[in-house]
Amino acid sequence: MAPEVGQWNVSSGNDGSVRGPARPQPGANKMKAVLNLNNANAEEVLRVGKNVPKGFSDNPTVFTSPDPPLVTSSAHTADLDAKISAVTTAAQAHTAAVLARDASAAVVMADLNVSLPYVQKVSGGDPVIIAKANLDTKVQPTPVGKLPQVQNLSLTTGDTPGTVDSHWNSVSGSHGYEHMHCTGDPTVEANWTMVAGSTGSKASHTGLTSGTRLWSRVRAKAPKTVNNGPWSQPATIIVP
Repeated sequence: MAPEVGQWNVSSGNDGSVRGPARPQPGANKMKAVLNLNNANAEEVLRVGKNVPKGFSDNPTVFTSPDPPLVTSSAHTADLDAKISAVTTAAQAHTAAVLARDASAAVVMADLNVSLPYVQKVSGGDPVIIAKANLDTKVQPTPVGKLPQVQNLSLTTGDTPGTVDSHWNSVSGSHGYEHMHCTGDPTVEANWTMVAGSTGSKASHTGLTSGTRLWSRVRAKAPKTVNNGPWSQPATIIVP
C-alpha cells in the first residue's frame, strides 16, 4: 500500500533497524535553535564555532547548503584560534616579564640598602652631604612641649538631679583631659579631688550631691606628664 501523506516511507534492515529520511516527523513539536553564548569568552565561542560547522559537514544530506559556507566559517574559526593562541603566548610572556622585572628591582633595592649606611657614615648625619647623594632625610617629629591652659571652662546643670555638664575650648595636641572637683574652699589645694577624665572638650559628671556648691577645673593631657597643661581657672555651680 502506498504511504499516506504525512507518513514516513521507511525500510527495515537485516539488523532490525529502521531507516528513513533524516527529517522531522510532520506534526512534531518545533523548537528554536539557540547558541547559549551570552557572556561567553572567546574560547567558548571558538568551541561552538567549530562544532556547528562540524555538524553541517557530518550531515550533508540534511544541511545541503550551509550558511555561511563551510570554507568561510572554517577560515574564521582558524583565525580566532590563532588569535587566542597569540593572547595566551602574550600573557605568558607578560607574566615572565613581570617576574623578571621584580627580580631586577630586588637587586637594585639590595644595592640601595648597602649605599644607605655608607652615605650615613660619610655624611655623619649632615643633611647637606646627604642631599648630595640625592637622598631624603627623615623628618624629625616636632616636640609637643608643654600644653597651654584650657580656656573658657563653664558648668551647666545636667538632665538629671546630681548631674553637672562641663564645656571648654579644646586644646590642640592634647591626649585627653583631667578633671578635679572641690566642694570646699577652692583656694585650699587639699580640697581638690581628681575625678574621671575625658577625651573631648566636654564631660558629664554624675552622682553629685544636689544643693552643694561644686567647683571644677580641667587641664589638657600631653603624651608625657611633664608636658601637661596647667589647670584652668575654676568654674562653679550649685548641683541640681
